[in-house]
Amino acid sequence: MGLLGRQFKLKRSAEDSLLLVLSTLTFTISLFSGYMESGIGKIISLPLFGIEFHLISTPVWLISGIACIMCLQQLFHKIWSHGIWLIGVYWLTALGTIILFVMFDQGYIWFFVALILIFLAIFLMYWMVLEIYSLRYSILGEVPEADRSISLTDWLLSVPSFFICTFISYYYYTKLYSGEDGWFTFGHASEGYLVFQFGVFFSGMYILYVPQSLLGDYLEFSDLDINTSYKVDQDKVQQRLADYSKSFDEGKVQATLVDLYRMADEDPEAWSRFGEFYSGWSVEEIKLFITKLEELKA
Repeated sequence: MGLLGRQFKLKRSAEDSLLLVLSTLTFTISLFSGYMESGIGKIISLPLFGIEFHLISTPVWLISGIACIMCLQQLFHKIWSHGIWLIGVYWLTALGTIILFVMFDQGYIWFFVALILIFLAIFLMYWMVLEIYSLRYSILGEVPEADRSISLTDWLLSVPSFFICTFISYYYYTKLYSGEDGWFTFGHASEGYLVFQFGVFFSGMYILYVPQSLLGDYLEFSDLDINTSYKVDQDKVQQRLADYSKSFDEGKVQATLVDLYRMADEDPEAWSRFGEFYSGWSVEEIKLFITKLEELKA
């Protein structure tokens, strides 16, 4: 259960739907706030840094962007470390593209800087793919109960779309603000920028959604965030742990962990199948039991 679920006592499925709506809404607000050339509000200048920003639209752009990232982090909490890679790919590609098409006639040094940034973005994307596949092979090798048919082929083919959409959107961005008619803009650089920015957003969500949906149940809860304000019966958890300690069976412990991961994520099917074995247990107690079993396994 995430932050919103705890605050408003939502089920995980309802929380995910709310986070999806909020992330899309905040992204849209941030995009249009930063997109408007004239901006909203009085222009504020910082002569010391040579920076100008609009009193209303610039803070809205920044705050909405941060809120969007926070919503995405909660929505894809199991796989979010790879979301950080995507943020790096996005900004490296954006800067590289802007420098390439704005500073290309200012000397070869800018051309090489742009290429370095773009190649770094490609490298980060490649590294993320390697980590996801490494995670898949680890799960298949260490968890006998894992679905042997886990396939990431379609996901792999979709990954480059994030990079391509980012590159094209910022190409349109450079042509929009330089007032030039570039290649393939057909006089619609403004609309093209918005369309491909949404392409970036939804392709990024898909890139995070597929690994989380396929691999999430098998990921270890290394950061359970057990809130001590919840009632947790330590003795009950320790007594159940003692049963596993008396006759330790690594396969049995790992199989139990797989089921507990799903219960900790409030999967209704998991609770209906295994809830009778944990009658009266809270989600926080399930999470505590997971950490204890992982320590026992280690």
